Amino acid sequence: DNFNVDQCLSKYTLKSDLEILRSDLKNYGNELHQQMAEILRTETEAIVNLAEYLTNLSSKIDDLSLPIRQLREEIKVTHFYLFIFDHLILITYKTLYDLTRNSKESYYQTLDTIKNNNIRRNYLNLKFEIISSAMYIDDMIKTHEDDLFDDSVILERAVNKYSFEYNYLEGFGLASDIEEINFVKKKLTNMVNKIFLKSIKNIDEVVILRCLRMYDNLSQQFEAEKTYQIHIVRPALKHLFTETYLETCNQDVNRIYNEALDFIGLKITILLDILKRNNELKSFNFVLNSFWVEVDKLSREGLPYITAPGNPELFQKRFKSTWNFLLKVAEKCGDQSLIQTNKSFQDHIRRFNLPVYFEIRFQQIAGQFESDAIIKPGRNAYLSSNEINCTLRITLALWEALSVTFNSDVFINNLADQFLKLSMLLLARYLKWFEVALEEHDTFPDGADAWEDFIINSINDLDIIKNLIGFKSDNIEYVGNKIYSIIPQNIQPVLVKVFQMNTNIITDVSIKLQNHLITTKSNESLSNLQNVAAIPRLYRRTNRSAPKEASNYMVEAIQPILKFYNKFKATMKKELQIILDTVIINITKQYEMHHKHIYLFTVKCYSRYSTLVEEVLRSVCKTEESLRRLKNRNTQFSEAVPEDAEASDTMSDEMKIREQIKLDLYPLAMEKARKSMDELRGQTC
Repeated sequence: DNFNVDQCLSKYTLKSDLEILRSDLKNYGNELHQQMAEILRTETEAIVNLAEYLTNLSSKIDDLSLPIRQLREEIKVTHFYLFIFDHLILITYKTLYDLTRNSKESYYQTLDTIKNNNIRRNYLNLKFEIISSAMYIDDMIKTHEDDLFDDSVILERAVNKYSFEYNYLEGFGLASDIEEINFVKKKLTNMVNKIFLKSIKNIDEVVILRCLRMYDNLSQQFEAEKTYQIHIVRPALKHLFTETYLETCNQDVNRIYNEALDFIGLKITILLDILKRNNELKSFNFVLNSFWVEVDKLSREGLPYITAPGNPELFQKRFKSTWNFLLKVAEKCGDQSLIQTNKSFQDHIRRFNLPVYFEIRFQQIAGQFESDAIIKPGRNAYLSSNEINCTLRITLALWEALSVTFNSDVFINNLADQFLKLSMLLLARYLKWFEVALEEHDTFPDGADAWEDFIINSINDLDIIKNLIGFKSDNIEYVGNKIYSIIPQNIQPVLVKVFQMNTNIITDVSIKLQNHLITTKSNESLSNLQNVAAIPRLYRRTNRSAPKEASNYMVEAIQPILKFYNKFKATMKKELQIILDTVIINITKQYEMHHKHIYLFTVKCYSRYSTLVEEVLRSVCKTEESLRRLKNRNTQFSEAVPEDAEASDTMSDEMKIREQIKLDLYPLAMEKARKSMDELRGQTC
């Protein structure tokens, strides 16, 4: 019973060989076979009984299959009837719900119908009462028309009664359904129109105020304004807006506008005063809806050609007159923004074709300036004295073009940005003329001196233009001193950037001209400075005495500068100082620099001279080194001649060369130039 196969196998596997294991396993199999046979002999009867029981159980189970199928069918039928019953219940519930809802809706509809019938009955009673009142008012108008016309008080009472009943009826949305009421309203309005016109002619402020109140009660403000327009404004102004009357005014529309404005002062002022005293009548605007509407109509019909841009001078005058007229009309209306917001004002201004006018002016101004800019640099480019004291014709042409651009007879505020752009284009073309002149300076026909004069005059003219159209202050009020003062106030802040840009681009061109002149004068001096390389040949093994003054080449190098200064000291100050200082700096770095404007440009010329001096000194150093080596080899000569005696009696060639270069850096000519420069600084500082 306690036998374990695994343990047995482990035991024999570890302790026995394979033959013993095979023998033991065989014996174990025989023993199992015997035990199995014994079990079969002893347990056969129980197994047979179990098989019999199982057979009987299977037979009983087969007998139950039929009842189960019957039960299944009965359950299906029951489920079907339950589904039908549930559906019938749902249909019944929905039917009952619909019946209940329909009954409720029918109940409320019946209540609404009863209520509406009561309201309609009340409305009908109200209509009958109001119609009766309206018919009474109509009969009263027919019977006492003359009396009502003479007595505005009675008419005002009738209007007040009608207005009250009409507003009451309108509150129920029934006013538009009754033609009799609207007919009475027209009759009352006509009666008020007659009294209103009569009171205007008689200048009766009391009756005028009463009429305005009646118009307001009838909500007929537009009718009052239209009546005033047709019967008062039109007859008074119709003769003004005609070609015939324009001829009598010498084509000056401003006279027509002034007479039209006089009409406001003579006629409409009484209405304006009444409206001003009675704030409840703010809905009236006779200036805008009567006067202006009629003026706009008469101007379009009677003067259709005043907006033609063919004659720019006349067009500009008429546009400015029209614009100022609209401003005054808007001011009379109490709202100056109308000229920007009111559609009729904007449509009236659009009749003037401003782009075409500007194109014509652009061609006139730019074309004339371009004709003047054709002149090449030379004798023909100069002119005599003029208002801005410039020298070149193109400078005066630019100033005249800018003066025309911002002239009050040319400039239009609505085109301020376009005219400002035109001025910038003119300046750009003016500066381009100088740049082209620099590029083509090799073809200048009148020689180097004339070219030098041209550059100096150009720098002077650029400075004049910069003072005229440049910006020197952060205060916008500075614009008032310029030709730009005509530009509207809302655009003037932009001018600060324009002025700064003008100053910058003019300064750039002026610097180009100065640099060109500096290069020219520096090259003239540098041609003489090349002679520094000849100094070693003058002193090496020539037994020349030690130098005591500057070389002639340095004096000659300074002569062009002094000549240039003497020539232009009367015409230039600050620019001449800058040019001279820079040229001298280019020649030598040893010059003392005490003025704030001296070190402005790159010392390119000095670099060339400095290079030459360095080469000479380097050559001298090499020669000294060679001599020193020879001296060390010749010891006897060194002992025979003491160094102190040699130094005291003679100066070596190398020392003479150094001394000459040192003297050249401080020549007498440089001292003269320094005195001249100090004198110039005393005049400009």
